[in-house]
Amino acid sequence: MKITQISNNRGIIIKSSIKKVIIDGDVENASAFKDVVITHLSANTLNIIESNSSPYRRINVSFDLMQLLQKLWRNGLLKRPEVMPKFRILPTNYPSVLGLEFRITPFDNDDGLTGSFAILIEDMNTGEKMGYVPNFITQGQHRNRIKKWKKHLRDSKLNQLIMFNTNIDPNGKQTSYSEKEFKKQLTEKIKKHDNDWLQNQLMPFNPARLLTINRLAAENNSPIVWLPAYARLLHYYYTDEDWLYQPDQLTDDLKGFFEKEHHLVAAKQQDSDAILQAKSIIPLNQRLNEYADQFKHTLPQNDLTEIMQIIGAQETYLI
Repeated sequence: MKITQISNNRGIIIKSSIKKVIIDGDVENASAFKDVVITHLSANTLNIIESNSSPYRRINVSFDLMQLLQKLWRNGLLKRPEVMPKFRILPTNYPSVLGLEFRITPFDNDDGLTGSFAILIEDMNTGEKMGYVPNFITQGQHRNRIKKWKKHLRDSKLNQLIMFNTNIDPNGKQTSYSEKEFKKQLTEKIKKHDNDWLQNQLMPFNPARLLTINRLAAENNSPIVWLPAYARLLHYYYTDEDWLYQPDQLTDDLKGFFEKEHHLVAAKQQDSDAILQAKSIIPLNQRLNEYADQFKHTLPQNDLTEIMQIIGAQETYLI
């Protein structure tokens, strides 16, 4: 199994005697491949999907990412590809075959966005094994996911481990990103009505995080009043949760749906403490990197070193 790192963009190309597959990367590199594996959501990987030019290209993603993309397209929050590729869902914790020579096993990961996974790749001819881990946070909403893929990769006796260098905190801090600290900061921002900060958090790339924001805002008597497209998206994920929406932004084609769903609640104008979600003239795909940056460079060097020692690969590379 030959591995080539993609210059300037995080991703790799793996080659065997007859097969080659690209993992992540960017649209320029991915356009030459029939098989693409996307392990996480980023501006580059989203661009691979949105700019697809071949109906025969097979893009391998997680179930969670596929589900999110479908809901974002349906609600008009992201541009649907003009040429839809063939999507293939890779089930987590279960090996799938790519071509005739690669066996790939994904494991749920947490990078602060929906749909990320770490992967184990095995060359079925040589028996070589490689672990590939995109960005991750150890103290996020799904910390147990990190523990599980560490164990699986350790037990696999890897020849190579490839990880993203965006994990490392360049300032040498000894405290990683913490969901607990995020909730504390969020509560303070809600009480201060720090609108710029809050608007930057109201992105649809992690519905579970938006549920947290919705609940904390309501608890602090400053409920979020969502744009209808967001309210509909979040109602799909959390049907028993109340979602306030802006009735003056509701289009005629959605009125029937909103009127019959009692957990979608039209906001009243007299609620002066409410926080209205603002429209942005910048497309979501262009705001994605800015949102994802808050989860990067948050892992202390000591923690990363410990993880690499636990996994114990023969060779480890940071890209």
